[in-house]
Amino acid sequence: MPRTQLTKERQVAFKETHLGRIILFCEGQTEKYYFEYFADIIESNGNKYSDVEVVIADIPGGNAQHVLNRANEFFADDSKAQKYRDYEKCLVYDCDAPGNIQSVITASRDYTIYISNLLFETWLLMHFEEVGTKLKKPEIYENLTEHLQINKYKKGQKGIVRKIVADNKQIESAISNAEKLSKIYDADEKSIYSDIQDMNPYTNIHILVEQLLHEITPNIEKKYI
Repeated sequence: MPRTQLTKERQVAFKETHLGRIILFCEGQTEKYYFEYFADIIESNGNKYSDVEVVIADIPGGNAQHVLNRANEFFADDSKAQKYRDYEKCLVYDCDAPGNIQSVITASRDYTIYISNLLFETWLLMHFEEVGTKLKKPEIYENLTEHLQINKYKKGQKGIVRKIVADNKQIESAISNAEKLSKIYDADEKSIYSDIQDMNPYTNIHILVEQLLHEITPNIEKKYI
């Protein structure tokens, strides 16, 4: 039984939604390793109604624009567009580049967008601490290094990513920390479609992760609101 699942407490607080089939486009290996952890569990459970596919832009120095381009090129292929016609099409963005990130987000309205500002590592850091103030990239990496008790955090390390995501308590903390941050921006009526430059730090990846957790939670009695 995988440890990564919704606790009974979060099941009570979580409004039931069905993940279904989704395809995620992301920037690099760190994100791919993270989401494939859930995808592998969902596949091993044999749920024929749910599937998670992860595609990376895999371009040196890639950014959000490259992720959008990769997705557009992918679905320009008629065979792929047909194969994934019933999948929810999702993009996972960092917001450190390009400089016109707001325009890239605006141009992505045909997709479901999941964002971590400044970096995907902002979301990873939330597994260990509340992130309520703006941090620069070196600070995020330094904090992760300290929490993970390793020599130096580097992107794209499968073992490190799996260590973070396999700990159920850390995922619960990340979701809680992201929810607290989101409420602040909601109160200020901030939106990623117009105010991303004012939303650092920010993430909505917890919404997707909670859906993924719901898919792999054992079928025990649930009371949703």
